Amino acid sequence: MSAIVAAALKEQQAPGASLVVMKGDEIVLARGYGLETVERADAVAPTTVFPLNSTSKQFVAALILKLAEEGRLTVDDPVARHLPDFTRLPPGLTVRHLLTHTSGMRDLFVQPKLNAVLEKPGSSDEEVVALLRHSPADFTSGSRWSYANINYMMLALIAERVSRERLEDALGARFFRPLGLSSMRECPTHPGGQRGEARGHTRPANAFVPHPPENFHLFRGAGGYCGNAVDLARWARALATNRALSAESYAQMTAPAKLNDGRTADYGMATALVSPDGARRLGHGGYGGGFSSQLADYPEAELTVVVMLNRFVFPEYIERRISRRLLGLPDATVHAEPLSAKQRDGYAGNYDIGILGWHAKVVEREGKLWFEVSPLPPQPLTYVGNDEFVREGEPYGYRLYFGPDGPAREVRILGMGFMSWYGMRQ
Repeated sequence: MSAIVAAALKEQQAPGASLVVMKGDEIVLARGYGLETVERADAVAPTTVFPLNSTSKQFVAALILKLAEEGRLTVDDPVARHLPDFTRLPPGLTVRHLLTHTSGMRDLFVQPKLNAVLEKPGSSDEEVVALLRHSPADFTSGSRWSYANINYMMLALIAERVSRERLEDALGARFFRPLGLSSMRECPTHPGGQRGEARGHTRPANAFVPHPPENFHLFRGAGGYCGNAVDLARWARALATNRALSAESYAQMTAPAKLNDGRTADYGMATALVSPDGARRLGHGGYGGGFSSQLADYPEAELTVVVMLNRFVFPEYIERRISRRLLGLPDATVHAEPLSAKQRDGYAGNYDIGILGWHAKVVEREGKLWFEVSPLPPQPLTYVGNDEFVREGEPYGYRLYFGPDGPAREVRILGMGFMSWYGMRQ
């Protein structure tokens, strides 16, 4: 397994990684690789603290379900009951819609004023909340699934108002202290400032440089928590064994979100449900600020794998290689299909991943298609048939699924934590 991580670090060009594998409640591997930051010679350890980014959402979802167990709210409460000062909530919006990313609320990154405050050094929680109160909706609640960080920032506010505790105090009292997850904490403003903390990196040329500081603490319930790989794996096991939540609450958390028309999403409550290798897989990914991480739990196999990297790349590559080996599955392979020049031209173009404010490109260079989306390095693509592409020679990473050809061709990107992201050609 160490060889898999070492090869992946070289291939993906990340300065450091932390890997933990649990079988049941036993840690069978816990190891660090590379450096916490290129500014210091401190090696990554299993106890090195990384920002969890969006995996923090699992804590907030569990807290809402715990508060429901305590009788303080229900997941079908109208959001307006708990956030009456929010002025533009769509009709019928419930707590469940926020938990499952079916709310329709417009995300942070496509609200220019809110995004500017989140990026401005020295911004306060109060400034963020003042703008959150006037966030609009983009579609009818429950009509479709669309990942949006704003949902979990709103849930954090609901949890604080219902519990009458600060978010970190409520999480500490119900989960972190009882479960012995001592590394879990609200992120500092600029992680990586001391030994034992990883720092995020970019690679603009051929050398790693520290990522510009980000206000992790402002994202709070959507991505503002830090912790180490050992404690994140223990968290997953605590959920699976009903030490964090009741069996009924955990079943709600891991059930597919149901839409108004009866369709279901491949996502529960802060839990991605895509199982690319057949075995049921639960988990979440976290990306941002020069970091990326992947939590994967295979309940039937009692297998938990956590990978953390201090660069924004693809930790799921490492996780899937390791998990397949431990699940007794053969290495996956890619079977390339021919692609004509006319076909390549039909996929090329600019794609708006609107909910995240991203602008992706599919471009042709020397007879090959490439996928480009900042802050990731350009990725060469391999066509595998039926309008589907994978990263060149890489069976474990993201996949692109294209809709019918036309000026407004749609693409579904299955990746980044094995969740679905949708874009439309402009």
